[in-house]
Amino acid sequence: MKHEGKAMVLKVAMASAVVLMLATCVAPASAAEFADNNQTYIEMANGAFYDPHGDGTYYFNFSKAGGGLKAIHITNSTTNKNGAVYANQNLNGTFYISDTSKNPGCSDSAIVMFGVPGGADTTNLALSITASGYNWTLTPTIMFPSSGSLTYYSNASIGTFGNGDFLENDLELELVDCKWRPYFDENYPMYYGQDMTNTSDTYKVMFIDTGLGTLNATGLGLTDNGMIKVDYGITGYSGNALFDIYTWCNQSVQGKSVSWTNRITGTGSSGWTIGF
Repeated sequence: MKHEGKAMVLKVAMASAVVLMLATCVAPASAAEFADNNQTYIEMANGAFYDPHGDGTYYFNFSKAGGGLKAIHITNSTTNKNGAVYANQNLNGTFYISDTSKNPGCSDSAIVMFGVPGGADTTNLALSITASGYNWTLTPTIMFPSSGSLTYYSNASIGTFGNGDFLENDLELELVDCKWRPYFDENYPMYYGQDMTNTSDTYKVMFIDTGLGTLNATGLGLTDNGMIKVDYGITGYSGNALFDIYTWCNQSVQGKSVSWTNRITGTGSSGWTIGF
């Protein structure tokens, strides 16, 4: 499947993913899972926008327990920057990605993680993603981008994704079926309220790079208060699904890495689930 969303975002031709994999995955008897929950490289379904490693991946690096969970949120409104848990949403909808961080109060590219139950039939699934938000020239140090460097993109087509875009085990070419998602903790949930003792509640996932950055920009007069607007539509599938968000920074104390995600446990949680 060829994805052209990034060319439409910044008019830059980007390479498409041909075989999707997570290099460190293994396949236990019950289901294949991420071999490493942290400090691992994950390939984007549409190629990494900035592609810092030249292979379509980003490095996921969370430095401590509880770290990276306060800055990024999923919300249904541009006036609610802290977001909430949004359950039982429709197969077509809109959510926003907000940033409440400080120093510098931004991240360079937001990544959408999409998941469905491991046993779901996704033969005909088609997920279309359109996004609106800001992009800028990467800063040379840890800093908020200057207003003059910001470019707003409205309704940019990120791409349409299907069964072939879920992560595969590169050794056995089987779909990766995971109970938890990448984070510092070894057993971090996919969605709010997930019963982590239920070994059958597993998901196959894909990671989609928007190429748009998050901005803590309330009061700066930016469109949607600097949030990223994500419009999605799902056809050929009618079961449960979920979205989580990660963000990548070119300059951070963690280095060039994905080190932020939406909290999904306890106070301050935000998430988006479909059908449940």
